Amino acid sequence: MANFQALQSINGLGTFALFTAPSAGIYFVNGQLMLPSLTAGSGASQVVTLVKQNGSTIYTGIAGATGFQINQITCAAGDAITAVLSSSAAPDQVENAVRGVVGCGNSF
Repeated sequence: MANFQALQSINGLGTFALFTAPSAGIYFVNGQLMLPSLTAGSGASQVVTLVKQNGSTIYTGIAGATGFQINQITCAAGDAITAVLSSSAAPDQVENAVRGVVGCGNSF
């Protein structure tokens, strides 16, 4: 299996397609988020991250966490991995208040 790596920017809340597994194997996802904070004068963030595999949740983050990581996701060829960022807190609803980057791949 050839090495697969991807890097994606995230802006705002919503569902983000991270990757579709090109072949069966073990994959990883590592996301770093920049969230609104009390120091920026906007109140505390309550963003929750879900990572899904073919629509089924495989990871649920802690509200307000600034990152997420799954070291081993067993995928069949064609499995779709997505991240869903959601929040009901007002500071998180501002356009582009939530930003980040997600790296994923199969090279260990």
